[in-house]
Amino acid sequence: MRSIKTSYAQSKYIGRLPKGCVQCMRGRKLVLFVTGVCHHSCYYCPLSSKRKNVDKTWANEALVSSDEDVVREARLCSSRGVGVTGGEPLARFDRTIKYIRLLKRAFGAKFHVHLYTSGDVLSDKMLRELEDAGLDELRLHLREDLSLIDKCLGHKFDVGAEVPVVPGKEEKLKELILYLEKVGAKFLNLNELEMSELNFSRMTKRGLLSNEDVFNTVRGSYDAGLALLEFARRNTDKLSVHFCTSCVKNVYQYQNRLRLRAKSILKGFERSVDYCMIEKGVVEGDFGKIISELRLTESEFFINRDEMRVEMSVKNARRAKGLGYKCAVVKVMPTSDSFDFEKEVL
Repeated sequence: MRSIKTSYAQSKYIGRLPKGCVQCMRGRKLVLFVTGVCHHSCYYCPLSSKRKNVDKTWANEALVSSDEDVVREARLCSSRGVGVTGGEPLARFDRTIKYIRLLKRAFGAKFHVHLYTSGDVLSDKMLRELEDAGLDELRLHLREDLSLIDKCLGHKFDVGAEVPVVPGKEEKLKELILYLEKVGAKFLNLNELEMSELNFSRMTKRGLLSNEDVFNTVRGSYDAGLALLEFARRNTDKLSVHFCTSCVKNVYQYQNRLRLRAKSILKGFERSVDYCMIEKGVVEGDFGKIISELRLTESEFFINRDEMRVEMSVKNARRAKGLGYKCAVVKVMPTSDSFDFEKEVL
């Protein structure tokens, strides 16, 4: 009899976790958003207006303008793999292949690559090219035509499906579980359904309600996910099934990735606080005068011209306050689009 296990990130699964999921939970996956272009209009699509149907590439929060941008972000986050997503990444197939090859060259064959796709644009030629480029894991967002996965099997990469748990669609998802077991797919990832600013109205029009207990989740999705996992436990022998909760993505995946990036970019005068934030002092005024009066060495400050301030240790910012300068202590998100998450005026 199969058993339901608990992952490091407190998600539930049977069988074995896909390698992409293991790395993701630890914050070790670069999220490569190849393009926002997609030929589907899923009502539960969570993409923001900044990315939805916009043909731009993002590496985590960094807008990509060169190949080096992708490699640099992977290095800063100490990534051991990449999740290639969109939109529909295969809508820009040559771009997708280019980035897979780029990352494999930069970090080696063991750099794990998993890719998300609807599957309905995949051709045999595409599958061969993905295999040749070094793809490790293919995740299909299957809708009505479950047989789309059939042609993907038999390659060197692992093949599975990843779908949201929509309350009321449990019978369809049970059919999917049984089909994947029958054809020999490697895994199924069931995602707790989430609401975003962009999909909220579309979701509520379909009778889906926000869960008041857990931010941004859909009422009933969590319980349905656990019930489907129990169904899979009783009705499958080989298929691995993982129920990925909102907590996995928003707490473990995201915060672990930020923690790793913070460690890479931390300046000598900054402190790592609250697990993944960077704390420092900031002082406004004449840059040269501030540095001179505080007698700061080159390693003790940074001039942030975007924010028009001198950044330094909290201790030195308090000294500057004593000299009459406008000062604050800030906690900063360690992302490429860094911003002040908290600010305490001294």
